Amino acid sequence: MKKILLVLVFILTFISHSYSNEKMTVNSLIKEGYKITKEELVKSGNSGALKILTLKKGNSSIAICMIEISGYGFEGVECIKP
Repeated sequence: MKKILLVLVFILTFISHSYSNEKMTVNSLIKEGYKITKEELVKSGNSGALKILTLKKGNSSIAICMIEISGYGFEGVECIKP
């Protein structure tokens, strides 16, 4: 189930980048009034992992942020609003 969610997040990330020009970050979403409602850690490979954050604003707006973590530290952050 987590692998399906992970693939879905990747697909949505790439689709949203083709349509979106603004760069969203976890901090910018929190400043907009979003709150972190769920955190998941998905291990990938020997030393890597993905931390997936679900943020919610009110009852209607949702954002998903994916933080890529490797043995060297944070590799990148991608946020989407599905």
